[in-house]
Amino acid sequence: MLFNPKPKKKRNELYDREEELSALKRSIEKGVPLVVLLGIRRLGKSSLLNVALDESPIKSVKIDARRVYSQLGSVPQSALAEVILKGYLKAFPKERIREAIKGIRGVRIAGVGLEVSVAKGVNLSEVLERINSMGGRFVIAVDEAQYLRFSSARYAELIAWSTDELENISFILTGSEIGLLEDFLRIHDPESALFGRAHVKIKLKRFERHQSLDFLRKGFEEIGLEVRDGELGEAVDELDGIVGWLTLYGYNRYLGLSHWEALKKLKGDAKRLIVSEFSKLKELSPRYELALKAVANGRHRWREIKEAVELLEGKKIDDKNFSNVLNNLVRYGYLEKTVGGYSIPDPLVELAFK
Repeated sequence: MLFNPKPKKKRNELYDREEELSALKRSIEKGVPLVVLLGIRRLGKSSLLNVALDESPIKSVKIDARRVYSQLGSVPQSALAEVILKGYLKAFPKERIREAIKGIRGVRIAGVGLEVSVAKGVNLSEVLERINSMGGRFVIAVDEAQYLRFSSARYAELIAWSTDELENISFILTGSEIGLLEDFLRIHDPESALFGRAHVKIKLKRFERHQSLDFLRKGFEEIGLEVRDGELGEAVDELDGIVGWLTLYGYNRYLGLSHWEALKKLKGDAKRLIVSEFSKLKELSPRYELALKAVANGRHRWREIKEAVELLEGKKIDDKNFSNVLNNLVRYGYLEKTVGGYSIPDPLVELAFK
């Protein structure tokens, strides 16, 4: 159902996004070597990717780079190689897998089910080269790919090499910390390995108001629940066009909560989640939280945000250091920079820091 809080896997679970889905599927089918899928948190990037991979005839594997990082504290080549080989194992006949893996240094297969084990010193480029040589297109999709920067491996250079040399392999990279992923890839930097390489960029936007209202109406119709237009309007006013929050509001109503109970529970749950997500950035500097609080409470210009943070800290801040704070908040997706100054793109993030 539309209000299922888990990432969607089938088209009938996905609301709209027809244009972005068509662009992603078209890129896969045309063999575009690199696709970058961007969007702030909770806009449905993982769902869109799942549906595109499910509907494409091209074999694929999906890797959650954030999960690898959370488990290992880095994203080593061996971890990616193991996930890629296991995905290849599921996608192609076992005889083909045995031939593909045979002789790769650091990779071992055993058992009737062809269990794959990968040593720490494995060379990922060798794994990719072997897969490519077997023929048959293969897509490697990396969700939250900005976490690839936590590695001694030079993944941007590896992807650049792959786009040049491996005609059967394509990469799809998603990122909710948009600035971090763009900084990591540096596609438009002449000194970057990826500069000038063929790629497609797809960016998800928040729903327009009419889309948010239609999403809620269709979701409630699906579960057979009548909801007043006034309640729908208030929910959209509170949650804007962030489909993840709209989904959780609908799910709370599905569980039997009233309009206000559903919003209250959602805001409480969202605040805990947002504070948890933000905690690692806060550990780097408490100034990040103070800057977000200033913006959440109505300061939007660079100077007035700086003055508010200085007042809270009780001391003057160097202009360059403060610009770095705001730039990093933009890179992590917590702020947007517009002609009018800085704003928080997610209404519940703004609420959490008020």
